[in-house]
Amino acid sequence: MVVRNGHMRKSGVKGGKTLCALYAKKDLIGFMIILGKDERAKVEEIRGELSDKVLKEYDSAEVYHDGKWVMFTPDDRSAFDDYMKLLSIKRKPNKK
Repeated sequence: MVVRNGHMRKSGVKGGKTLCALYAKKDLIGFMIILGKDERAKVEEIRGELSDKVLKEYDSAEVYHDGKWVMFTPDDRSAFDDYMKLLSIKRKPNKK
């Protein structure tokens, strides 16, 4: 966990790959998902399943050389299922 200027950041790593980064400061918590090219294509496949709120945040996010950096700052549980769908795109299914 890293704390700088009153902001706390924690990255969730799954299998050597960052799943998301958590950010916290007074009265705010959020998380960032960085979606690569292939992952963005998967998001496009499920656009119809995502809420307008999540799509607005996704569509307004910047695309950099290593992917689209999407910051979410949930204020209620209404988009929880959408967030889980996006996180599932980031992680590979467990091999059994």
